[in-house]
Amino acid sequence: MVETPGRTPLLGFVGRSGSGKTTLLTRLIPQLAERGLRVAVVKHSPMHRVESDVPGRDTYRLWEAGAQQVSLVAGDRIATTQRFDAEPPLEAALQGVSAVDLVLLEGYKRLDVDKIEVIRRACDAAPIAGLTRRIACVSDVPELAVECPILALDDAAALADFVVAWLRGG
Repeated sequence: MVETPGRTPLLGFVGRSGSGKTTLLTRLIPQLAERGLRVAVVKHSPMHRVESDVPGRDTYRLWEAGAQQVSLVAGDRIATTQRFDAEPPLEAALQGVSAVDLVLLEGYKRLDVDKIEVIRRACDAAPIAGLTRRIACVSDVPELAVECPILALDDAAALADFVVAWLRGG
């Protein structure tokens, strides 16, 4: 398990575009919650511009006016958008993470953290070449040539058990 002293453990989920990473995480998170874990997710997008607001809304108008940071506090959440001169480092996203047991990273395949690779036959049945720190694969391709556990793509409960064991150092 990767853990920096005083920081929440990070576990990456990587795979090719369209492999089903987000769908898998939406199935995994409730399973982890059932096991008593509080989870945060940081998603990396290689896109250069992502719209995080709705045109015409007040927060959008404030952003378009040039605010460096806009936060919306409503009901049970805070949504914050912040400007950077270049792609922000992961540490910038982690600054706002608190009161969780685990941070799941979607993407960040080059980051030096343990990773679970999502491989779907319909997308590309081959593992990512040169991927470091792969601790498991989640796949619908049973004959993968990898030296790590292979978990079924449709078994979120087994994946949650694997993640809990990883957290405990097993």
